[in-house]
Amino acid sequence: MKKKTKASTTVNQKFEIISLYQFSKLAMTFWVGGTLTVGLIIIPLLFKTLDEITAAGLAGQILNINAYIGIISLLLALLDVCFQARLSLLKSRKFWYIVLMEGLLIVNYFAIFPIIVELRTKLADVANHVIQHTSEFSFWHSVSAIIFLVICILGTLYIVER
Repeated sequence: MKKKTKASTTVNQKFEIISLYQFSKLAMTFWVGGTLTVGLIIIPLLFKTLDEITAAGLAGQILNINAYIGIISLLLALLDVCFQARLSLLKSRKFWYIVLMEGLLIVNYFAIFPIIVELRTKLADVANHVIQHTSEFSFWHSVSAIIFLVICILGTLYIVER
């Protein structure tokens, strides 16, 4: 019996191209790296080189794509952690990193981003290609930026966690 089980395991491993662990780690690395690149390089560069309205529109589209990649990557990571941790799931730091990131990402994307987009649309001065900032716009933009930063930190912690 042991030889049969061992042989069938070997056969299954030959056909396995990439494990759930490897795929989720790859997806998370891709998303966290992309998030850091978008936040630290791409969006500041857009606002430096383009008019404010165009830059804001492009930044919104990039963040939209990044959010969906993040939601999917985090779900894969959650599946992986659930399979690996099983009974000790609630004791796993990776589990809590994922839950926090997923929650923050969903709140940021589905609750805060729509507020920012609505305010940006109301405050856009199309003739001058600028967005007039109000305290309400600045507040929601700051909240979103802080959440983005926390997600980046948690994502980095998740990746370096063994």
